[in-house]
Amino acid sequence: MTTPASTAKPTLRQTAETAKHRDVAATLHDHTYGITSDPLTQLACAFSALIHDVDHSGVPNAQLVNEDARIANIYGGRSVAEQNSVALAWQLFMFDSFRDLRNAICPTDKELRRFRQLVVNGVMATDIVDRDLKNLRNQRWDKAFNNGQEERTRDAVNRKATIVIEHLIQ
Repeated sequence: MTTPASTAKPTLRQTAETAKHRDVAATLHDHTYGITSDPLTQLACAFSALIHDVDHSGVPNAQLVNEDARIANIYGGRSVAEQNSVALAWQLFMFDSFRDLRNAICPTDKELRRFRQLVVNGVMATDIVDRDLKNLRNQRWDKAFNNGQEERTRDAVNRKATIVIEHLIQ
């Protein structure tokens, strides 16, 4: 069955449809700064949303700092709940019982480091109360989108993707 099918030559119509599909896929990729074409980024966003409140005490970061809570001291009084959530969730993710899942998501150390960075950035973006972080996000948004010219360098596209993800996950 596969041998006859593999010898078939594409028709002009099939070739045009394939080209149109590729054009649409490339346009979608470009307009979403590669996010729609990157399953690791998509999974990191979902994972970040899932873990962003791990072990959350229900007390705002500012109150933890004011009370001089042990956890506030561990994280220097900045994004306390968020950093704690990442640390605990990542510790769980690294358990041997999740090895197969980890290897399926991140088969290489490089991908694991990238996944972790995406998760950290995603969870940290959920700290919407910290004025300094909000100002930094707004500055990055302005640098990415309000500089008056359309940059298509790899760094520019990555910057846009990162800031879009941060704003979406908030």
